[in-house]
Amino acid sequence: MNQSVKHHFLPIFYLKGFASENEKFKIFNVKTKKFKQNGKLFSPSFHFYILKDNTITTDFGEDDFMEKFYEKIDNNFAKILHTINNSNYEHRFGVNEDDMPYINNFVSQMYWRSPFNKNILQDDIKKYKLKQLGLKIIDEFGNHNEELSEKFKNEPEFYKAYKLYNSLLDSIRGFNCRTQYHILARPKELPSICSDFPIIFKENNLIKVYEDDYIFPLSQHRIFVKRNLTQRFNHQLHYLIDLISLKQSVNYLATSDESYIDFLIKLDNENNCTLEEYKKNLFNELI
Repeated sequence: MNQSVKHHFLPIFYLKGFASENEKFKIFNVKTKKFKQNGKLFSPSFHFYILKDNTITTDFGEDDFMEKFYEKIDNNFAKILHTINNSNYEHRFGVNEDDMPYINNFVSQMYWRSPFNKNILQDDIKKYKLKQLGLKIIDEFGNHNEELSEKFKNEPEFYKAYKLYNSLLDSIRGFNCRTQYHILARPKELPSICSDFPIIFKENNLIKVYEDDYIFPLSQHRIFVKRNLTQRFNHQLHYLIDLISLKQSVNYLATSDESYIDFLIKLDNENNCTLEEYKKNLFNELI
């Protein structure tokens, strides 16, 4: 059986929600501040992936079982996202209260799959013993084998397995979380914008996806807000959300409209705020 090679940290089905009618978008390089290949249109499958990122190499060869597991998670959530994108506010975007935690769990998957969080997990692996990470190896008599546990933890491929395991734990960690979930429609006239790091937290230190407030773009026309809101959402904030998405992109950003990126850059120059200041202003408005 052929092994998969392109492992998307932003799934293709998700990226399609930000593509134009021909299922393509333009790629903006945030470091050079230029569009890739002079604004050429690209299919989602050509970006936001790392070669063999979820491939495990053992003495028996390569195995992409982790990528296949992610695909099952993606396929389940893709159905929910399709419903959300094809429904409206009057019909609660086609989802119920039981569906909403699945969105939160998917965001957790996206967060830990991001290559930009690799150092966070690697630091935890170095800092804590295997048992503290939620795993342990026992011998035939049921006793904890400390030596073997440490050897297993220090295997080069352990990070990839722990990346998946840690994301699955978030659904358990957040079991008692009572923060409200909201799905909001994004104005149809706004162009699409998708950052390579799409989750917007108020702060970037000591992130806990299962309990922190955040904003997550679901598609060009929908956003997910995890925060207790007492007032009506101000749709002018979409410009601020898009500006933050641009500023927190690490390498690339996908969009359907070059001129919209120019507008956001101009807006940023006029306000001259740091990313942290923009996020603070955003969450201060979400009350």
